[in-house]
Amino acid sequence: MFEDVDGMEVFVNPEQVIWVREYPGEVTVISCGHEDRFKVRLSPAQAVAALGKAVR
Repeated sequence: MFEDVDGMEVFVNPEQVIWVREYPGEVTVISCGHEDRFKVRLSPAQAVAALGKAVR
């Protein structure tokens, strides 16, 4: 579970994550496919650690 930039809780399935990218304004986007993107206020390293994924 993450809290997105709008304060809503979102569930991100770690098996579906394609990429994690940092954007200006301390916003990290987690992509799970074509339209499934989530904006969170974590660093990319924090997001990846929370997902339990190894960095490639």
